[in-house]
Order: sequence, then structure tokens, then C-alpha cells
Amino acid sequence: MKLPDHFSFSQYNLQDYVDCKFRFLLKHIHQLAWPAIESEPLLLQEARMELGQQFHRLIQQYFIGVEPGVLSNSIQTSELADWWQAFLSLKINEQPGTTQAEKMLSVSLNGHRLVAKFDLLLQRSSSSYTIYDWKTSTQAPSIRHLQGRLQSRVYPLVLWLSVTNSVTPPQNLPEIEMVYWFPAFPEVSLRFEYTHSNYEQDLDYLTHLIDEIQEMKEEDFTRTTDVKRCAYCQYRSLCDRGISAGALTPGSEVDSPDSDFYLDFDSL
Repeated sequence: MKLPDHFSFSQYNLQDYVDCKFRFLLKHIHQLAWPAIESEPLLLQEARMELGQQFHRLIQQYFIGVEPGVLSNSIQTSELADWWQAFLSLKINEQPGTTQAEKMLSVSLNGHRLVAKFDLLLQRSSSSYTIYDWKTSTQAPSIRHLQGRLQSRVYPLVLWLSVTNSVTPPQNLPEIEMVYWFPAFPEVSLRFEYTHSNYEQDLDYLTHLIDEIQEMKEEDFTRTTDVKRCAYCQYRSLCDRGISAGALTPGSEVDSPDSDFYLDFDSL
């Protein structure tokens, strides 16, 4: 399958492929715009996405030196204010090392570009790193669920390859930790260490996944058999999988361990 010029693989398009090959074809190869909304009510979906984007912008401004007081005064909603105060209580800026917010890295994997955009990258030493990812959902998934997502494989692998500049393990292996943090649940911090075994498994898995996509013929991009995924897919009516969007309600929305396969309010 010929991919669009300058195509890069990422956790988002790879997750689309794993969830539904046909969605990947429509969205990322044909780049088809389809008017179906992802969830109802639309205004609530837009509000949640905007709130998540505001939170990410606050943190980015914080780490480039804008005074916390100035940022606090710019906040206009109580929910965002609570999230912001919870973030400040983490005191990440007091940890030793250097920080980079909204850090983009790109590596070559078997002749293809693989990219990752980190909400925050903390370099503790020359070979020790923590990847922070802010999840602005209203429910906190389990670590098992998050480890099953492509993000948990792509992000640390991209960092590993970027640090070592080689697929061959160096003498001193990098120490990488990934942390998912939920401002709505400030006491919840899901973290895991990225080991050399993780690296080997993910390198093999993602290399084969990308090769598989390259070798696919258009007719091989089939629709998912898990129709639950279709409720929040903008292409569902094109696939005759329904015309009504999935329901999005405060408190029990698409951020649940099952339903956050479909929507991601942090897709920046």
C-alpha cells in the first residue's frame, strides 16, 4: 500500500489500524473527511477537548518560564483551576534534571518515520528519563489497560531509539519510566519501568506492524468485528454501523476503561 507523501507513523494512526484497519485506510491513507460526529452531545465533547487542551497549554507555558501566578489568574473555570493546583502540588520542577514540555521526537524504524509527542519529558541524568502523560479524562483506567495501548509502546521505544541512536543495545542501557497522571484524580499516578525486554518486544512488534501496513492491499483493510468501537467512529454511517453517535455524559463518558478506545481528549 502506498502511503501519502511524508507519512509518519504515530501512536494515533497505529492505534487506528489496530482498532480498525478500515478506519486507518479512510483516515490516514485516503485522508477522507466524513461529517459524522464522534459523540453526543457535541457541545460536551467539544468542551472536554477544549479543557484538556487548555490544561496542556498551561503546563507548557509553566515549563517555559511563565509565572504560576500569571497562569492561575488566566484560568476561568473551577475544574481547570482544581487540575492546575493538583499539578502544582506534584512539584515536578523541584526534581533534579531538565524538563521539556510538548517535546516531539522522530526516529527511523526500518525505513519509516515513527514520531512521538511527549506532554513532558524529564531527563534525570544522561541516561535516565521520565515520560509524563496527562490524561484529562473523568475516569482513571487501570495500568493494565494503559499498558495495552499503543502509546505505552511507541513513546518509550521512540525515546529509547532517540537516546541510543541505534537498534543495537548500548553498554549502558537507558533508564526509562512512563507516568500517566490524571488531574481529576491527583492521587492516581500510573507508572511503569521500561525494561530492555519491553524494548525488544516493542521493537519487534512495531517493526512487523509497520511492515504489515506497507504490504497490505486496499481490499485487506477490513472493518473491525468489534462493533462497540463503531459508536465513536466518525465513519460509522459509511460502514453501515449506525448513524447515531455514542453518548457522552459527565461522569460516565468515553474515558472509561472500555470506551476510551474510541475518543481521546488529549489528541494534540
